[in-house]
Amino acid sequence: MFVLTYGLMLASMTVMASWLFRSSMAPIWAKVGLPVLVVSLACVTPLEVNPMMGLPVTASMEALPDRAQLIAFLPHDEAHRVDLWLRCGEGPPRSYETRLDERMKKTLREARQELDDGRPAMLAKRKSASASLAGLADDQNEYVLDDSIRSALPPKE
Repeated sequence: MFVLTYGLMLASMTVMASWLFRSSMAPIWAKVGLPVLVVSLACVTPLEVNPMMGLPVTASMEALPDRAQLIAFLPHDEAHRVDLWLRCGEGPPRSYETRLDERMKKTLREARQELDDGRPAMLAKRKSASASLAGLADDQNEYVLDDSIRSALPPKE
């Protein structure tokens, strides 16, 4: 609903600007350019609200970071989607919404166990076993728990 009302507001502003510039002495590029600029901003701005507010952004597996620390997750089993909060490097965590399949469920169960034990859960992409057996392209990636972080940390007492 927000996208619709915001888009209608900006579209009406564009019509008003076009009407005003129609009779002005401004150059033709200003008469056409400014309304076009407002319309393009009207189309792009609603799509940027989710990242700006910290809400999960829909992303494919290929768009997710190659290696990241899992902070939290929220599965939506009925919709076959999961919200992931991932930290890459030193920056703040980012939230993503991606597909939830059986392999991802298994990885998230293992990650939940790591988090419950007080250890960080590092996720890394690897080529899917089914894709490598079938000889498919490299874009069939999946997240797995990265065990290399465990060797760097002392055991929990």
